[in-house]
Amino acid sequence: MDWFRTRLLEERARVAAEMTDHGGFPEELDGDRQIDTEEQASRIAEELVESRIVEDRGNLLRKIDFALERLDGGIYDQCAHCGITIPLERLRAKPSVSLCISCQQARDGGELALIE
Repeated sequence: MDWFRTRLLEERARVAAEMTDHGGFPEELDGDRQIDTEEQASRIAEELVESRIVEDRGNLLRKIDFALERLDGGIYDQCAHCGITIPLERLRAKPSVSLCISCQQARDGGELALIE
């Protein structure tokens, strides 16, 4: 049984080191501390939330940059897909938009694939 314990602890240390190398949970490395499933799930959920927040913020930055480029190019109020004028009220409500309402609805419905 001691042999199994030693092997399991070695394997745990190896896996924990790999996790640390890949941005895992370095605080789990102190001693033989066992982490329960609930705590692991909580930490994983936190990482997913943080990752999603970063991704969403990155997307928003790209939209803002695109809006700035369109503004510099004098086409800020034109739909990037169909070219019609985007209503001023829509631009005021969400300055980073680049699609008219019809094109945005088509995109949201999966009918329009457009990279902003």
